[in-house]
Amino acid sequence: MRDTPRDPDAFLGRGQTFRPNGDGHHEGYDLADLRLAIFPPLAHIAGEIIVEGLTLLAARPKVGNTWMALEIAIAVATGGNCLGELQCEQGEVLFLALEDNRRRMQRRTTKLLGAHKADWPHIATYHKWPRADQGGADALRKWMLDYPATRLIVVDVLARFRKPSPPGKQSYELDYEAVAQLQSIAAENAGLAIIVVHHLRKSEAGDDVLDTVSGTLGTNAAADAIVILHKTAQGMSLYGRSRDVDEIDKAVEFDRETCRWRVLGERDEVQRSEDQQAILYLLRKEGELRLHDIAKALDRSESTVHRQLGKLLGAGTVIQPKYGRYAPATP
Repeated sequence: MRDTPRDPDAFLGRGQTFRPNGDGHHEGYDLADLRLAIFPPLAHIAGEIIVEGLTLLAARPKVGNTWMALEIAIAVATGGNCLGELQCEQGEVLFLALEDNRRRMQRRTTKLLGAHKADWPHIATYHKWPRADQGGADALRKWMLDYPATRLIVVDVLARFRKPSPPGKQSYELDYEAVAQLQSIAAENAGLAIIVVHHLRKSEAGDDVLDTVSGTLGTNAAADAIVILHKTAQGMSLYGRSRDVDEIDKAVEFDRETCRWRVLGERDEVQRSEDQQAILYLLRKEGELRLHDIAKALDRSESTVHRQLGKLLGAGTVIQPKYGRYAPATP
């Protein structure tokens, strides 16, 4: 037991004063100094979907994640909206469209903006860029020095930017390094968001949707946020998990005419609303049904249908003319 009070200038009770090392290789600080430190708020580049740092945007091939990334990029470049009513912070944009060419980029942008729009936004676009291990990461760092007003960098796709893995081999370290190089660039530049377009594995089985991201767990571990665009039994979902912001789970839809995505709302709320509408439609068509028959006709679990029927009964839109049977309150 200590007999004398501890010297506040002593570090760990050994009479040593801790002085952070600033030699460029060590970035230490005293945790106590954080108590009253004030940091700028986290930059929301595209609402709660894309914030500063590195976001891995993953989907199955041809689902539409490139369309989503380009829509967000255009909205950031113009300070407009994306995914419906999601407001974006305006800033310069660098888009590495490594799977596309000028013809395809023109077609995509025309779809999003319309052929008769007088002015298109200024977005620095590259279809060729060195891989990370061949100077690509250093080139991005230099870009940020030359264009510090850049608020968004899109890398589409990770497989075209990262160092290739040896044939037939995957390792946690290689996957982690592939994302960590880009994450460190985002961390070095306050207010910068980097979207890395990636793919989901062919098999989407698993308890956690994040397990569907292609590669080892190292891919997920290095990212600041992971946003997954995937199909559920009720439609498309945009699910996100982050180190810095709350979990998101949105219902979204893709307009094939405009090639734009739109957030419909919280997935649970949208799904509940859709289930209730489906139940009402079925009852108005059939007149009177049992719980089992409703669940079978809608391909829903009986527990789900029972919950929604309870809400419809409470709202007075469904009645029980007989025990165990349901009917619409009005024909």
